[in-house]
Amino acid sequence: MATEDTIHQYNLSIFESYLKDVRTGTTSSMVSLAFLLVISIESVDRGMLAIWFALIFITAAVKFFSYRFFDPNFDAQSLARFEGVHHLIQAFSGIAWGSSCFFLLKSGDLNGNESLVLNILCVLVAYSAVVMSASSTGMLTFVTPIIASMLIYFATDLTHYHWWFVATLLLAGASAIFGKTNKKHVLSQVESQLLNKRYIDELNRVKASVQRANLDLVKKNEALVIAQERLRMLATNDELTQVFNRRHAMTYLEKVFAELSRRPDDFVVVLADIDHFKSINDRYGHPAGDLVLRGFSKMLKEQLRQVDTVARFGGEEFLIMLPKTRELEVKAIIQRLCDAVAAQPYKLQGQSVKVTSSFGLASYQVGDTIEKLIERADQALYHAKKSGRNTVKTYYEADMAAYIAAV
Repeated sequence: MATEDTIHQYNLSIFESYLKDVRTGTTSSMVSLAFLLVISIESVDRGMLAIWFALIFITAAVKFFSYRFFDPNFDAQSLARFEGVHHLIQAFSGIAWGSSCFFLLKSGDLNGNESLVLNILCVLVAYSAVVMSASSTGMLTFVTPIIASMLIYFATDLTHYHWWFVATLLLAGASAIFGKTNKKHVLSQVESQLLNKRYIDELNRVKASVQRANLDLVKKNEALVIAQERLRMLATNDELTQVFNRRHAMTYLEKVFAELSRRPDDFVVVLADIDHFKSINDRYGHPAGDLVLRGFSKMLKEQLRQVDTVARFGGEEFLIMLPKTRELEVKAIIQRLCDAVAAQPYKLQGQSVKVTSSFGLASYQVGDTIEKLIERADQALYHAKKSGRNTVKTYYEADMAAYIAAV
């Protein structure tokens, strides 16, 4: 069952289609007006002709431009008011055209021009009945005054106009039949357009819904990717310093050792420790200590090569892993790093504080385990601290110092 809104939309579409046809018909009727003016200018009083022309032209112009005031979004009351005004204009236009019989014809004088005038009026009636058939009321308010005027005029002199009287009656009947037939065609077209519009609107609604769902899905996927990346970072990176954590370092070393067991190569690990870090925390507070840790890790990443790997191994201790590099080269790299750290003071509680670091190196040896290699690097670091800190020591140097001390 059709809803009130559907019926209203149907009525709007019908009337809009009718108004477009009225504009077309009005344009065509202006051609007829010009032709009638030309053939009547010599036989009709100029003053009467001017009045007749003005009546038709003004009503036609008002009717033509009334379409501009039609709003496809009219509510039911607004549409009813607009239709009422338009039909009134149509009636005046029909009366103006019907007056042609009284302005342009001379009773009983059926010369060539007057027959032409009557033929034009008949064609205008038939044409209007078909063109304006979308609205029965609109068509009738225009055509009825014309036919009535013709019948009244012919009835005053049936001796001369009896055939025209009969022809006009037949024209009225034929116009009604053709108008009704064409209206069905017009209404069918409008119904198809409305149905297509409903399908298109529904399709657009579904399309918009799918697009919104896709957009939501994209956003959720992006959020999921970000969350997964965040989890990955938390699993492999130290949150404070943004270098790798101990877990990732051990996983990396397992892969390296698996490769070294098949193809031995140069590989050096370095344990780095910030000197007197506990006193920095005690004196300036843990936020200051965090600042030093972030600054130190940043310097490690900046000073080392892309192939090298840095991880926070615990507290203020960092593990540096340098593949395919001999110990002597590594010591030179780490010494530059040690000097750079010492040359970069930190601003802690408004004070410029110098921070130094100590480094212990150990090289991979065939048959090593991860624990043995890190233990040797730790012994080298211990020797560096024992040697006064702010220095770089190798396991060989630590081992020699231990040997000398024992002797």
